[in-house]
Amino acid sequence: MLLALVIVGARAATAGMPSVTLVDVPRAVRTVTETGLTDLARQRLEVLSFFLLGLCACAGVIRWVWNGLRKDFPVLPRLSYARALGLIVMWGLLFVLVLTMISGARELMTPGAWEKKGLTYKLVPPPAPPVEAEITARFEAISRLGDRLARYAEAHGGAFPAAEQAGELDDRLWRVPSPPDGRYVYVGGRTSDWEAGRWPSPLAYEPESAGPDRLVLMTDGNVQWMPATEVNRLLTSGEP
Repeated sequence: MLLALVIVGARAATAGMPSVTLVDVPRAVRTVTETGLTDLARQRLEVLSFFLLGLCACAGVIRWVWNGLRKDFPVLPRLSYARALGLIVMWGLLFVLVLTMISGARELMTPGAWEKKGLTYKLVPPPAPPVEAEITARFEAISRLGDRLARYAEAHGGAFPAAEQAGELDDRLWRVPSPPDGRYVYVGGRTSDWEAGRWPSPLAYEPESAGPDRLVLMTDGNVQWMPATEVNRLLTSGEP
């Protein structure tokens, strides 16, 4: 009785093994994308796919070249595609190991000198000196020059060396600390004594490479900050 009820109430049912056709591929890709595959994951999937394709292509090229050499060197064994693929993977891992050892040795020899930029490493640029330290070094350098010029004037009746006699002083005194390779601009033919009704005038100052504001050594030994336009005005007019 139960068997008769089952046969009478039977409905259509699917049977057989599932099959996948090319028509199902776009539907599957669309389903995966709609269920949360991000752009980053899709990009990584494309990179991995390209890498695997290149790996398989290289294995085929290696197999073709190897078996082609067997015509001239019969001693060589025949290379199958699986062995060629294994050979490519083995050499790739060996190169990764060697490059890792080189990177480690480089980091040990120069710790902190390299930083990672994407997939490669670049030299870390040297840190810029603090502004305060740079200004202090510039002020001390021009002050040393002023002290040396003052001693020269004391030994020569209050007269500073002429422009052609500036080479008698140590050449290091004329070099500006920042920027490097610069030299102070010297105005010769002046005296350390104040003349009646006249103010101290520029004796030496930083070059144009120092910027629009420069340190200026005056004939009374003081060091002042001045814009380049003010320095030019004092040199041409001689007035404060």
